[in-house]
Amino acid sequence: MFASDITLAPPPPADVLLRALEESEAHDPEGCMVLRAVRDGSGGIADFEWLWANPTAARALGRAPESLRGRRLREVSSAQGLAGRLELLCRVVETGRPTEDSFAEGDAWLHGTAVPLRDGVLLRIRDITSAQRVEEGLRETLDWVSDVLESTPDAFFTVDADWRLTYVNRNAAALTGRGADILFRRVLWEACPELQGTRLERELRRVADEGTPALFELRTAPERWHEVHAWSSGRNLSITARDISDKKRMEAERDGLLAREHSGRLEAEALVQQRTQELVAARERLVQSEKLAMAGQLASGVGHEINNPLSYVTGNIQFALEQLEQLERLQLIPARVGCAPLQEALDSLREAREGAERIRVIVRDLQTFARADAPQLVPVDVHAALEFGLSMAMPRLRHRAKVVRAFGQVPTVMAHEARLGQVFLHLLLNAAHAIPEGDSSLHRVTLTTRREDAWVVVEVSDTGHGMTPEVLHRAFEPFFTTRPMGEGSGLGLSISLGQVRAMRGELAATSTPGQGSTFQVRLLTSEAAARPRPPPSVEDASQRKRVLVVDDEPQLASVLRRLLGRQHEVVVAHSGREALAVLARDDAFDRVFCDLMMSDLTGMDVHAALVGRSPELLSRFVFMTGGSFTERARAFLQAVPLPRLEKPFDPGTLLALVEGAPPRAGAWRPPAREE
Repeated sequence: MFASDITLAPPPPADVLLRALEESEAHDPEGCMVLRAVRDGSGGIADFEWLWANPTAARALGRAPESLRGRRLREVSSAQGLAGRLELLCRVVETGRPTEDSFAEGDAWLHGTAVPLRDGVLLRIRDITSAQRVEEGLRETLDWVSDVLESTPDAFFTVDADWRLTYVNRNAAALTGRGADILFRRVLWEACPELQGTRLERELRRVADEGTPALFELRTAPERWHEVHAWSSGRNLSITARDISDKKRMEAERDGLLAREHSGRLEAEALVQQRTQELVAARERLVQSEKLAMAGQLASGVGHEINNPLSYVTGNIQFALEQLEQLERLQLIPARVGCAPLQEALDSLREAREGAERIRVIVRDLQTFARADAPQLVPVDVHAALEFGLSMAMPRLRHRAKVVRAFGQVPTVMAHEARLGQVFLHLLLNAAHAIPEGDSSLHRVTLTTRREDAWVVVEVSDTGHGMTPEVLHRAFEPFFTTRPMGEGSGLGLSISLGQVRAMRGELAATSTPGQGSTFQVRLLTSEAAARPRPPPSVEDASQRKRVLVVDDEPQLASVLRRLLGRQHEVVVAHSGREALAVLARDDAFDRVFCDLMMSDLTGMDVHAALVGRSPELLSRFVFMTGGSFTERARAFLQAVPLPRLEKPFDPGTLLALVEGAPPRAGAWRPPAREE
């Protein structure tokens, strides 16, 4: 047979190849699709048309496989998704070279690989959403670590096994007198040759060889000392250097004083010991202040995050209770069903409401603790302050003594709520320390309140070991303590005395050894007690009003609509920008409830926009807060005299604010009834 007699078989038709591809890729966990180029009159590619997609690819696009066949790319996908890669797909068809890219399709991130297939492309895609989120989380974590290392007052740097600098913060770079970009990735001994032969080199090489950490002092300049801490982490070394020049200068001064005053050795030693104790106490006080500040910030942030969901939890519970109680009153439940299930549902909702109220009280106590720096005195309920201190001290008290409340009928006092709570907390902790652990039934801590003329007297008594006259005489001295070193700073009673006197009160103590002690707090009564708000008139209560709710929490906006919508017309805006748009179209609202802190435009931004545009609207605003304030928010609340609603809010307060809204020009009012 000659070569000219051989007949080549024609290539299989496109539909045969497509069916073969469908069968082979139908159950593949990786997405696969075939797109055919759609050309315009000039022959250029104007779009792509789906010939086929396996189920995995269709799910990635949020479609069914059969619904894609014959559809155009721009009809199905958005410009941010696969349709935005139209030029890239055209390039694959025209050049015949495959390519790959990542793109967002809806909420998912997809990675696609396109190869030319006749007059179109074969596109394989896989979901990389999880990997993308992990990468973003890792990047955010690295940024956070870098911010922490750059903000620390210490010098910090790391080296690898070859002594190359892998990280240098700005304080470490400043210590060497070189830029961080010059030091990075260079060998430490080449970048800083002055370190060769020093103690730093010897200690770092020892840590690298033995793997044990090192802590030592290093003189870096004639008048400059650093405390260096080096440790090994795998094959890398981490080094921190803290400036202790002030400490070394104080030590030098002490040594010089001892040398000059050799004849008065005993006095000099006593002076040094006293100064050392003061320094230790000052350091402990500084540490405690930092802990309190951090606890305050944490309490404020946690309280804000809890208050938002707690608001719509309590609101929905209250709404459900009112609805079920109304059904019970109207007897809308069929008799054959019986009232037992309904009663059990009501009881469970009431218990849930009590639990939510306990959470609200705990959050309020935390926020009270966080706001301990406000200076003004206001009317304060001493019983509430006592309960706050008791709730914080109970972990120490419950295993030592029983708590007895002997509360009398007393008015409010002029005080600072948070500081008064801290005073009672100190006194209760002092009582706990005076009672040994063991059988709590043998001891008592008694809380007594009574009125004496213009004073309210609060007494905290315990049945502990008591104090001798000498100890009682020095009980309020700063830094005086009878507890072992490290277990107490001796500042609790001294600080409490200063806080009580700052509130124009007095703090005194009596004690008998072996029988216990009594601490007495005397505070002036307040004549400016808050008067209850008068109930709305029948005319105001029956009027249907228009309310605008502005909050970026959908659930909170929903519960406000649910609570107010039965009596009033409620309009919801889910952002500050949307609220401004609504008010630009329609400003006929009797009351506007606006969240202070929102992610888009804050309530402060909404207020600023309306000051020049519609200032008459501002008198109808009520700002809702969850308890976490920036410096700008604190200044705003102090400068703007508008009502404020704390989350979680009471439904009755919410309705009272609507019914007590200032009159609006042009608002409909019911006609007066004839007698």
